[in-house]
Amino acid sequence: MSSVLDSSLFVSDSKRFMELSHSVIQFNSLYNGSNIIQDDIFSVLANYARQNQKVLDLFRFPTRDDDFCALTCVQKERLFVYINSWLPLCDQIFAAAHELYHIWCFIEEKDESILRKGSFLNAAAMDEEAKSKEDKEANAFAGLFLVPANALYEQMQIYGIPREHQSLEDIIRLMAIFSVPYKAILLRLYEEKYMNVSSVRKFLAIEKNVLKKEIGYMPDADRWQKRTPEILQMGSLKQLMENNIEFELLTDSRAKSDKELFQQIMQRYANVRG
Repeated sequence: MSSVLDSSLFVSDSKRFMELSHSVIQFNSLYNGSNIIQDDIFSVLANYARQNQKVLDLFRFPTRDDDFCALTCVQKERLFVYINSWLPLCDQIFAAAHELYHIWCFIEEKDESILRKGSFLNAAAMDEEAKSKEDKEANAFAGLFLVPANALYEQMQIYGIPREHQSLEDIIRLMAIFSVPYKAILLRLYEEKYMNVSSVRKFLAIEKNVLKKEIGYMPDADRWQKRTPEILQMGSLKQLMENNIEFELLTDSRAKSDKELFQQIMQRYANVRG
């Protein structure tokens, strides 16, 4: 069986998967409603923290490293989340949902590990083979949250996608609808019993260049594969810096040096775009 399945929570711990599935349904009803989330995940992250009286700073800027996806840490009860905007947008969305699980565990006091050591997400844990219990659960949470069972069923009905024997075009259509990576949608179809092991293996065996070519034929799907190095989001850093200047909380020389440093940082990451 493919490592994508072997390393999934659905296969390794079905009882925990079902528990998490019920938790995600409740979470979705409170913080998202019936919307298909797509890139609203970044707003959901901030809203969830705000609704629970936590301060969350979201950073998105490009790091030219496909293995470096995201990280979360906590300092003095303030949450800092970084998502690598160099990645394809669908990977950023999944990474953000993965980190949302760790934040949910922290806020609900289910797991304090993020308080002690933070969370670091690389491509292997997100896309290939999650080894730790926490990453398996976070991946399951992300899939369940971004591709809810009821919405998956509804969209398959709307687009005439069969409950079994789906085509590659069907898979790509679902990727476009939910804005998730290829392997994530395959796993959700398997979890909801719309696809068997042999079918998953068949689709996983498709060469990357073939998949990329087929995705390119469908603009709605291709747009979620684009990298977004133009996104430079620095949390509340600029606002805090401007507040310091407005309320004269720093000396003129310090305020000037802070402003120059901020501009240097923005220019550095702007150069990554090319």
